[in-house]
Amino acid sequence: MNRTSEAFCFLALIGIMITVLLGCGDSVRKISIPVKVDSQIDLEQYNNLVVLPFTAIKRGNMLANVPADTGNEIALSLRYQLGRRKGLNVISTQDTFLMLDGRTSAVNTLARENIDRIISAGDYMDVDAIVGGDYDFYAVSQPRRAYSERYSRTLQRYVTYYQDYLEKTYVFSLQIRILDVATKEFVWDELYNRRASEAHSLGSMIISEVAPTNSILKNLVQQALRKFIRETSPHYETEYRFLAH
Repeated sequence: MNRTSEAFCFLALIGIMITVLLGCGDSVRKISIPVKVDSQIDLEQYNNLVVLPFTAIKRGNMLANVPADTGNEIALSLRYQLGRRKGLNVISTQDTFLMLDGRTSAVNTLARENIDRIISAGDYMDVDAIVGGDYDFYAVSQPRRAYSERYSRTLQRYVTYYQDYLEKTYVFSLQIRILDVATKEFVWDELYNRRASEAHSLGSMIISEVAPTNSILKNLVQQALRKFIRETSPHYETEYRFLAH
């Protein structure tokens, strides 16, 4: 039986169950049940792991006021979150910088052309896996129009009004890769996109071009990292059941 047939049978079975429940009771109650979900990758197979500083993608549209140490801050936060995993030893920030000769590489440290260099450093540090990647942070502005209705005493009816404004959307993209030192293969390579929008008038839009965006960036970074941690860790999700009573 192929997957399509299995999916059809499963949906048909769910439909029959709901029909039976509706017919057997006076009412049906919807309840939530926590269900354990396995991680998409078994990080526990790696005893020692190092997180490299993330590198900025060189693009003309990246916001000019992005802090220079953003890549280090992303790696620091990821080290902390991974370090909370039982049985997973994450190399410290200090030892990581010693591996990089005390400086952050100007190139993407997990690009394929740098794999041999990184593998050698990983062997030297006696790690099983290397985590790294790159990030991008930019903004897109688009004109919008908001409509509303107000009652006009003069016309004795509701009148539609509109107001034009500019919507500024911040986009943060984080590419996270995990390189297996033994096999020299990427076992994880995912892109995490997060967005945040603001409404502006022409005056406030001009101000926003030079205003600090640190709080927005930090929030989007944490959203992306939480999704990565959730995907790579066993966790609980909510499923719903129907009970007749």
